[in-house]
Amino acid sequence: MNSTAIIADDEPHMRDMLREQLEALWPDLRIVGEAEDGFAALALVDEFKPDFAFLDIRMPGLTGLQVAQAKTAPTRVVFVTAFDSHAVEAFEVHALDYVLKPVEAVRLARVVARLKTLGAPAPDLARLADTLARSGVAQPRLQWLQVAVGQQVRMVHVDDVFYFESDLKYTRVVADDVDGIIRVSLKQLGDQLDPGLFLQTHRGTVVNRRFIRAVHRQGETMELELKGMDVRLKVSQPNHHLFRAR
Repeated sequence: MNSTAIIADDEPHMRDMLREQLEALWPDLRIVGEAEDGFAALALVDEFKPDFAFLDIRMPGLTGLQVAQAKTAPTRVVFVTAFDSHAVEAFEVHALDYVLKPVEAVRLARVVARLKTLGAPAPDLARLADTLARSGVAQPRLQWLQVAVGQQVRMVHVDDVFYFESDLKYTRVVADDVDGIIRVSLKQLGDQLDPGLFLQTHRGTVVNRRFIRAVHRQGETMELELKGMDVRLKVSQPNHHLFRAR
């Protein structure tokens, strides 16, 4: 089944340009509606329940952020905006991406490539973890993360993450070209990671074993060297047994 989408922007020529770019990059994507204000955009989402919504942020009626907050359909949101000051707010409403105008074809092509790989809508990780913990149901393994990086929200596959690091109520995510945060505690996150792939090496650090290049030990100190990275991560004493030669 082909994916569906709506476009919302108060400037007609911007809607036209985005539609034409999407048609060229993703011929199978069906644009089921266009809106020039936030109320119309929300009505389209409620009526058609599209897979994706490409929303401007500053629109008459409701802003794109308010549309993303108010929608009840599992529609994924990509913000396309001329303003670079709303990325954190976009992260808060679980936007898939944050594209600045004028939209560059290469940038939009990367977004489209990412959207094509997505399956079911990404859950609210913190709420899901809390609900499942109370119910006693085993939590599903994560696949995709929505990572706030500066003024962008980046989609990162969990297998590509080098390591996670605790940052108060947030968690830092470090990957090849990504260093940002997700609004999930390390404890909540750890319950949803594959224990065969990720190791808790410190109270505040979880490392992807795929990227461990070497283990360095000097006296009572143990550090991990990761592939392609200059930084070394400390291993706490209780976790030294994870890296003993066998």
